[in-house]
Amino acid sequence: MKEPRALRWGLGVVLGALALQASRLALHKAFSIDEFQYAHAAWLMAHGQVPYRDFFEVHFPLVYQVLAPLFRLLGDDPRNVLALRAAMLVPLAGACVSVFLLNRREGRTAALLAPVLLLCTPGFLHFATEVRPDALTAALFLGALAALTVQPGSVRSSFLAGALLVASAWGSQKALFFGGLVSAVLLADLLPRKSASSALIASPRAFFAGLVAATGLVAAYLTVTGSWSAWWQWCFVWASEHQRHYPGFSWREYLVPALGAQPAFFVLASVGFVATFLRLLRHPRTPDLLLFVAVPATFGAYALQRAPFPYSLLPFLGVLAPFAARGVLAVLSALRTPVCRTVGLVGLGGLFAAQAAQVEALLDGGGNARQREVLARIATLTGPEDVVYDNSGGYVSRPHAHFYFYTDAYLRGSLADLLSHEMPRVLVEQGCVLRVDDLRTSGLPLALRRFLDAHYLPYDGDLYLWGQRYRVPTDSGALEDHFLAVRADRYFVQPASTLDAGALFIDGERITTPEFALSQGEHTLRYEGHAEAFQLLWLPRDAKRWTPRPGAPATYSRLF
Repeated sequence: MKEPRALRWGLGVVLGALALQASRLALHKAFSIDEFQYAHAAWLMAHGQVPYRDFFEVHFPLVYQVLAPLFRLLGDDPRNVLALRAAMLVPLAGACVSVFLLNRREGRTAALLAPVLLLCTPGFLHFATEVRPDALTAALFLGALAALTVQPGSVRSSFLAGALLVASAWGSQKALFFGGLVSAVLLADLLPRKSASSALIASPRAFFAGLVAATGLVAAYLTVTGSWSAWWQWCFVWASEHQRHYPGFSWREYLVPALGAQPAFFVLASVGFVATFLRLLRHPRTPDLLLFVAVPATFGAYALQRAPFPYSLLPFLGVLAPFAARGVLAVLSALRTPVCRTVGLVGLGGLFAAQAAQVEALLDGGGNARQREVLARIATLTGPEDVVYDNSGGYVSRPHAHFYFYTDAYLRGSLADLLSHEMPRVLVEQGCVLRVDDLRTSGLPLALRRFLDAHYLPYDGDLYLWGQRYRVPTDSGALEDHFLAVRADRYFVQPASTLDAGALFIDGERITTPEFALSQGEHTLRYEGHAEAFQLLWLPRDAKRWTPRPGAPATYSRLF
């Protein structure tokens, strides 16, 4: 098919518009619950902590290593998680460049179509703009494929391919599967190698040098941090046990909705995949072989998981994009008359518009405005040294209380005794003054939830500050109880009119002002008067007294 220059210019304009839309999506789309967990891990590494050794983690740490410098540069404000989102646009741009290069031998139109189709695929863009190991891993894997298929190959591209394959594996254990299969094909090609022109790797020595160099950096990191044993234990031994016992679901659960949301993308990818396969039957040892193998490899890495969540589709959707672009050209080439081709091009434009509208719908519901408000409140209410509790790391840049700073469904069951008895004790010992409510709170053991309800009162629907509520018996007008001060700090009585309606004594001393200082630990409390109920509350860092708001709606935590 002849490539009209106007079509290429048009695709360039569309690509620019989609890039702007992706940037807007990254900065304004609501944060998924896992993003806070990953952002907190990056903050911990920025402060010198080591995953596996110093805090619970089962993912490979590359995305944390890449993002940690942003916290060192920008500081400890929880709202800096937005900068991490912006940083994830870099691997997204890399993925677009990679799929462009993967199709460069097909012509400029096919090359431009690949990133255009990738950026208007909601299933890809939704998660590729998030703070996730999978997003970085997918971009690195696509980069390795692009380096292997660039023509003409060179020592530099071969070295880069080897290094990127290792980097993608260091980004996620899932890449060990699909990256391993691609590497197996490369090794199989080297065995009968007779001439440089017939091989899939331009410079095998440079390729293996890239593998060794990147692997050496990983080994050096694990050695310097003294985390070899912990890394192996948590990322392999324990992860394998977790995979066997995690309450799973079928790979169809999220794939079928993805097919329904973007059917044209999958149909076009199938057309391009078949067309490429027919060419490979004639000339199998070409760069397209690696891209072809990557399709079942990335799908297998998704489908074989015990719990294949939709973000695991990112590498699969990424390698389908070049095939979808080829499918478009195959369909347009089959349209013989000018009228049919015009209709085909109009249909292609309609596809871009429909998919872009679906991407825009991801911003429905106010985006992340409410979440940024909560993060701003955390920054106001607490300091960088104040310990905060959330089962998902939603405080982002505040210290956590326990090694298990987050738990999933399997952990909440297997660690029920620890969460029920040790976690409350540690929250008090660490002086935890604030907790963030999230979607997983309801799954915590009952004993822990009772402790949280008794000692943290609602600042709003999402944030809870340390405090206790008291109800005065109406028959006697006197109350004998205790108050547990979680830390040596300032506290206050709410409402202040409680002191006008009676006498409040703590450790035998009468409280005459609404605000007062207490040492850490348990204190005796006695009240005599006419107040029906009151609370003793921790005074936040902004020194503003607050009123608990029971029943306020929770809006901060979202699954996807």
